[in-house]
Amino acid sequence: MPRPSAGRVHRARRLVGLALVLLVPLTSACQPTAEPSAAPERLSRSDARATLASHSVPTKVGIHRVHGRLPVARRKAVRKDVGRVVDRWWEAAYLGGTYPRSSFPAAFPGFTAAAEQRARADKALLTNQTAGPRIDSVTPRKRSVTLDVLASGRQARAVTAQFVLRFDTSGPRTGTTTVRGRLFLTRPRGAWRVFGYDVAKGAR
Repeated sequence: MPRPSAGRVHRARRLVGLALVLLVPLTSACQPTAEPSAAPERLSRSDARATLASHSVPTKVGIHRVHGRLPVARRKAVRKDVGRVVDRWWEAAYLGGTYPRSSFPAAFPGFTAAAEQRARADKALLTNQTAGPRIDSVTPRKRSVTLDVLASGRQARAVTAQFVLRFDTSGPRTGTTTVRGRLFLTRPRGAWRVFGYDVAKGAR
């Protein structure tokens, strides 16, 4: 996984539950046996990218590859819904709220209970908790999400969301922070949830 370009980098990797079962088809580019073709489905240029507006910088969400068959309308829904899950985490953990502060009591919306429990142990990395008391404001500079989707039966079953979040901070702690990595999501009971992550954070 690419790293932030400079400065000290901190990293955490947590896979929860059935992560390995779901990730093997995504990382090996294998297709479910029920599908007629082993090649990833091609995406049209107009369907591959969307934006989610928040603050002054929109979140750009694109689909890199679909493993299996997934109708256009469902690809768009996956892109929109997963993008919102990532955005909610960013807002709760890094960009939203009033600074200076050190409390991030609800930093992991959209995480499963098991993933949230693990993420709380990595709160120094997955939120602004450490630097928060020395920050007056946060200004996003880049918000990018790229999806690999595993589909079967014309339904999306799992997603790997590769992301880059870059933001500037003002106050006693002035600088640029880059958070990048992957979130692993599945959709229990119809809602996309993060069940694992592989995240690095460092100064630009």
